[in-house]
Amino acid sequence: MADLSSPLPGIDVTSGLPRVAGNKKLYLKLLRMVAAEAPQTKEKLRAAIAAGDTHETRELAHSLKGSSGNLSLTNVQAAALRLESAAKAEDIPSLGQRLNELESALDDFVAVVATLED
Repeated sequence: MADLSSPLPGIDVTSGLPRVAGNKKLYLKLLRMVAAEAPQTKEKLRAAIAAGDTHETRELAHSLKGSSGNLSLTNVQAAALRLESAAKAEDIPSLGQRLNELESALDDFVAVVATLED
């Protein structure tokens, strides 16, 4: 089982693990699921922003904010919130920057998850 007792950058295990009743196997599975979906998530967000669809951008960012919040992925959740807020405000000029921040947070998260062993 992966060592979830050591600090993991961008992941608040102390807060996230209780949300799955302390089930480390389930928590790890959920972390890996979000990491595996990251490329598709980024692609969907890029497409929505390129199409100027702030509603879809907001919905996608909101969904990611929720799932990352449930797992206590602090950096991803914060970046998703910023993108969601920009889309809600229809702040088109800042969407690219906010997407870059979210993609960076997702990439960092995926890299951390890749270091976790079964």
